[in-house]
Amino acid sequence: MSNFKIVEDLPTIDLQTDLQNLLNNKKIFWPKYTTQICLNHIHENSDDIHFGIGSLFKDWNNKNISNNKITVPNKKHILKEADFKYLCNQFKNTQFEEIYNILQSKYKIGRVRLMLSNPQTCMSWHKDDTYRIHYPIKTQTGCFMVINNQVKHLEQNKWWLTNTTEYHTAVNSSLEQRVHLVRSEEHT
Repeated sequence: MSNFKIVEDLPTIDLQTDLQNLLNNKKIFWPKYTTQICLNHIHENSDDIHFGIGSLFKDWNNKNISNNKITVPNKKHILKEADFKYLCNQFKNTQFEEIYNILQSKYKIGRVRLMLSNPQTCMSWHKDDTYRIHYPIKTQTGCFMVINNQVKHLEQNKWWLTNTTEYHTAVNSSLEQRVHLVRSEEHT
């Protein structure tokens, strides 16, 4: 079975222009410590686009490294994907709001995030609790996902269902940034 499947029931929308406008107008920004921006939040009318980034379970800020082994404690207050119900204000009246509403009407959704891969970088080898839907907003040759032993370049402006419950990574061996919109679902 393939770990990658094209999703046919979602529209193709060029999100690059809206993304660039939001960045240029400083309505959103990539934080120094991570490469994620969350489109939705747990509180209505929120502007905190960085609240829903990273792990919902593990407290990476309090990791312990000893004898070349990393131990990561669980967070004190664990959120669920389903807690993320409200679109952040920065994305209202943009095509991101349109996509968010379409995703919400068709799927059980959790966090919807923008994920940036800088040039010449690779994510850790890890598993997620659920499948993810990826929509490459900006990608190019040299950007690909690896799930188990399958390697796939996810074409831009196509929706991809990815089996991220298996071990996987994302690689950007190009000389440009890569950006995906990634939809998580509530673990059932």
